[in-house]
Amino acid sequence: RLGGNFMLGLSVAAARAQVDPQVLEAETARVAVVERASSATIAIFANGGQGGGSGVVISPDGYALSNFHVTHECGPGMKCGMADGKLYDAVIVGLDPTGDVALIKLLGRTDFPHAELADSDQVRVGDWCFTIGNPFLLATDFQPSVAYGVISGVHRYQYPSGTILEYADCLQSDAAINPGNSGGALVNMSGELMGINTAIFSRTGGSEGIGFAIPSSIAVDIVDSLQKTGKVVRGWMGVAIQEITPALAKSFKLPEQRKGVLISDVNENGPSHVAGIRRGDVVIAFNGKEVQNVSQLRNLVARTMVGKDAQVKVLRDGKEQTIAVKVAERPTDEMLAKKEP
Repeated sequence: RLGGNFMLGLSVAAARAQVDPQVLEAETARVAVVERASSATIAIFANGGQGGGSGVVISPDGYALSNFHVTHECGPGMKCGMADGKLYDAVIVGLDPTGDVALIKLLGRTDFPHAELADSDQVRVGDWCFTIGNPFLLATDFQPSVAYGVISGVHRYQYPSGTILEYADCLQSDAAINPGNSGGALVNMSGELMGINTAIFSRTGGSEGIGFAIPSSIAVDIVDSLQKTGKVVRGWMGVAIQEITPALAKSFKLPEQRKGVLISDVNENGPSHVAGIRRGDVVIAFNGKEVQNVSQLRNLVARTMVGKDAQVKVLRDGKEQTIAVKVAERPTDEMLAKKEP
């Protein structure tokens, strides 16, 4: 048996010697990226052992991101295991139920390994990615699980399921996301944080190759708002918006194959009404960015500073015009209709 294993070792070494050196270099680089990204990953366990999930540290003093739906069941405090094998106490700093983001702080160090942030606005379909986290709470030794895949969609919207959670403008990937991965990192090939894994599309409850992550740029905006104001402040135009279906295009006499988002209603007390936005207008650009769908526009509005004039380009009666809309603070959910951005 020993001789057999020795010969097997020789055959593996001989096989590797035949591999293109560039392939081996890429493998070595990939392993190093995963190791570095894993060092910032946390396995979250609720005090008392009920529930948990994943998270990722974003600063050396221990601030970390996770999901609202992971952490709110933990109460004000929780336990977080890291790849160094140590368990740390952590407390909730702020929660954003609508965006499904939680800001927590690990205690006990000032030199935590942490993730570098990617510009998630630059992520493209086809980019390689990793998901890193604690699926099915398997990381009892605090060593995270890793899955490899590609970005398979951007500007995706995952509708809430009987909750107030609203997963807007998500990155979609086919790297495995399973229960317990929620709150963990979606990273690029440089090990930079692209997003926070938050949801899956599944008929079985497990990964079927369609998972969603909150882009890091949105998560950082939420964190910034939580730290500055103690709450999340989102921009609001005071309109209801819809995707342009063939039936709507016909009803509103819109040109065929036109991209954009239809204004289906205007709140009489909102800033769009004051600015002159009308029902039936089609928003084709917002602050210079071409509008593709409802999710994207909702997110662009939400991330606009309250009180700032947004340049909204609309199509009306076949003609384009730009209207300045002073963005207001989004009212509470109780004060809004469900489809108002």
